[in-house]
Amino acid sequence: MIPGVDFAWFPLSNPAIISVPLGFFLGWLGSVTSPETNELKQAEMEVRSMTGAGSEKATVNH
Repeated sequence: MIPGVDFAWFPLSNPAIISVPLGFFLGWLGSVTSPETNELKQAEMEVRSMTGAGSEKATVNH
């Protein structure tokens, strides 16, 4: 957009080498430091992910 200006935080040709592991680490850190521990909600979400219970019905597009 602006010729001659470089906005790269780290000058790599493939920034995923840094951003993907950093994203996984920050996701883990957020889940470990979260004060919310609702075991009933976790059990409900596990059942929904395994069975699809509570999901919406399929729709037909014409």
